[in-house]
Amino acid sequence: PGPRVQRFHRDWPPEPSKAPHMVTRMAPQSHAAPVGGPPNRWETRLLGTRFASVEHVETTGSSNADLMARARGAADGTVRITDHQTAGRGRLGRRWDAPPGANLLVSVLVRPDWPPENHPLVTPALAVATVDALAGMGVPAAVKWPNDLVVEGGPAPGKMAGILAEYSGGPPAAVIIGLGLNLAWPTAGDDAPPGATSLRACGHTVDRWDLLAVVLTGFDAQLVDLAAAGGPDRLREAHLGWSATIGRWVRAETATGTVEGAAVDISADGSLLIRPADPASNLVPVAAGDVTHLKSP
Repeated sequence: PGPRVQRFHRDWPPEPSKAPHMVTRMAPQSHAAPVGGPPNRWETRLLGTRFASVEHVETTGSSNADLMARARGAADGTVRITDHQTAGRGRLGRRWDAPPGANLLVSVLVRPDWPPENHPLVTPALAVATVDALAGMGVPAAVKWPNDLVVEGGPAPGKMAGILAEYSGGPPAAVIIGLGLNLAWPTAGDDAPPGATSLRACGHTVDRWDLLAVVLTGFDAQLVDLAAAGGPDRLREAHLGWSATIGRWVRAETATGTVEGAAVDISADGSLLIRPADPASNLVPVAAGDVTHLKSP
């Protein structure tokens, strides 16, 4: 038999046209020590959003992979949060394994109601929602293009979060987007990827359930606007406002080669615009790639 599942429904009438919100607490799939699901009635903080089904599991291989496997049948707005990932991954197949309960590890599945050309904008939409949420909690973070959140000053600068978006053509189509945000790991002396930091290392203590509620509420608002007229332009402005990359000298490793120069803008489709060192060269749009911040020449 499969793992035991308990469903907790809210005990008030659902909003018209909104599915009842619930949290599914799933029994552990390994011997990992439990660190606890959401507080009682936590799901009420998501009222009015698309995130009507939240699943909590103590351990899994990858929350993104879990939702990708269910992409054809899972409901729009399904959220899966885990205390521990054994096969977490980021862009370019990078892997990591944080201690159980140390960080915010969450994936969501959304059914696009925006044009296909806007699919790449889901990543900056979540990035903006997350830095907005952190700013409201007193944490100064910024977006490093294309999918990282960083802290640039203070006692422990570095990368504190990464985002990974994947597309399933369906039918029905789905975008699965994962966020891994370092809350309590790593700190000084931990065996962690080079350049990684955490909120604790930076002197901040944030409850992951509080943070997740604010992030999901803001993310839903960004997705709603993404489907509206002018939404991509408004997201671009917000992205620029939180960017750690614009104005920096960068090197972008792309599928077609390497581009080095000044990062000067972000286009409405999410591409990074780089001005090469040669003043006679045109701006180079980079739609996807691995970017390194460099010292100015």
